[in-house]
Amino acid sequence: MSHCAPACRPTFVVGHQRPDTDSAVSASVYAALLNSLSGNETFEGGVLGELSPQTKWLFAEAGVALPRRMNHLHPLVRDVARRDVFSIGQNAALGEALTLIMRHRIGVVPVLDGSRKLLGLLSDRMPMANYFYHANAEDFLGVLFSVADLERYLKLTRWQKPKTEVEGQIVLDLSRLTPGSLALIGDQPELLAVCRAAGAAVVITCAVEKTTAWKKALRACPGLGVLHYRGSLMALVTQLPMAVPATRLMQVDNFPKLTPDQTIHEAQAALRQAQFALPVMNPDGTLFGVLSRTEIMSFPRGRVVLVDHFEQHQAPEGIADVDIVEIVDHHRVGTLETALPIRVDCRPVGSTATIIACKFEEQGKRPSAAQAKLLLGAIVADTLLLTSPTTTEVDRRQAATLARLARVDLKKFGREVLVRNDETLALPAAELLEKDLKEFSDGGVRFAVAQIETVDRTLLDGAHLKNFATALQARRQRGGWGFAALLITDIFRSDSLVLFDAQNFSLAQRLGASGEVWAGCVSRKKQFLPEILKRLGNQL
Repeated sequence: MSHCAPACRPTFVVGHQRPDTDSAVSASVYAALLNSLSGNETFEGGVLGELSPQTKWLFAEAGVALPRRMNHLHPLVRDVARRDVFSIGQNAALGEALTLIMRHRIGVVPVLDGSRKLLGLLSDRMPMANYFYHANAEDFLGVLFSVADLERYLKLTRWQKPKTEVEGQIVLDLSRLTPGSLALIGDQPELLAVCRAAGAAVVITCAVEKTTAWKKALRACPGLGVLHYRGSLMALVTQLPMAVPATRLMQVDNFPKLTPDQTIHEAQAALRQAQFALPVMNPDGTLFGVLSRTEIMSFPRGRVVLVDHFEQHQAPEGIADVDIVEIVDHHRVGTLETALPIRVDCRPVGSTATIIACKFEEQGKRPSAAQAKLLLGAIVADTLLLTSPTTTEVDRRQAATLARLARVDLKKFGREVLVRNDETLALPAAELLEKDLKEFSDGGVRFAVAQIETVDRTLLDGAHLKNFATALQARRQRGGWGFAALLITDIFRSDSLVLFDAQNFSLAQRLGASGEVWAGCVSRKKQFLPEILKRLGNQL
């Protein structure tokens, strides 16, 4: 499995929490534009919440996959974990694991079965493995390893097959030979007879080659197993413990297992208690990789491009864990701060998608038909088919151009986009409030304004409005805001029914009556906010 260096992690392009159509489209299409302009860096568009039916319909209509949904920007274990893991199979020996550890300077070796499922871990920092690395193994023949294990690991050549099983210990001092034991000798063919007489089952010799004297000794001791080791007697003795099968010494359950989608913050708590790198497991039990403190310390901070917002309250969770490298927006410059100077493209137009369309022009590029349809749909959604007071000549020009590229009729397509966003009768009031709710802070007052769009507000009867008022009060209390407002905007009448909920009577009096229709008010940014701040005695 190849290792993906940290540089492979893309720079994410994301909008605000509770993404609307403009936010989702701008993130997706701008990421594609940046990829077409970039030499080495990779960009990926993402969204930070559930998409509306309007947004999903638009992407399906354009034939473009939905952007990846992310709940936060915290780095994940999958981003940091080492994938090119040195591992051993279930038939490997301790020596093979320790060789990998020393040669590659790693802290742990996973033991895997044939399906790459984790059986256990081996590390020189584990007491058992460390003990056998330094101990003599004479007492563990037949307990932790067999003659077959020695044959396999030490690559022994079978000179003569034994007739009896090895039942005793490994013996270097022939005076301690007992029936059924395993004797170790040098290039001394004359000792075979001594070993047979004492009842040894097998002899391992370190002879240079099978000479005439050895052939004669073998004929004289039929039934005595004789194995040949290519090396010195001292090397043979020191290598014996290394033949212990890895499965006999590995740790199986007494260590944490990480998952690829855990955050690094969660993984660090487990790593602080561990003596070695921890395995990262796929849901099916196969090994994804390993993670150690070294990977975390050497992993560079993530990078993000923000679109369609400039407010700290609307920023993704985990924004402090990444470096903001660019902001593209059409709202006021809000409370977001950066540690270093960055690129900022903030233009007074009706949608962020309009700015993205301009960027295609400025780079001498043309969006594809699918991208043009996405951008046009986002402009229509944010400007209410170019009727919102936020609409500029730039929006109108780009919309006309994008309609030609997408090969659609602007008005017909635009009305279909807007109708797709009407869920006022289908969803619970509390759920509708969350779809496009933005928090603000000005003059020491924290407040929130939600906006939903309908094609006919007169369909909302008294029961519906009461449900909205109840949900608005509960959400204001839960958010700890001074007040909360809901705009129910009729996109074809170009007005909004406005509901308020305030924490005290004085503030409620300053805001004005709840349940009134504000004629001509369709823009939260350009019409509603300035009027509310004026009533509160503040300035934008």
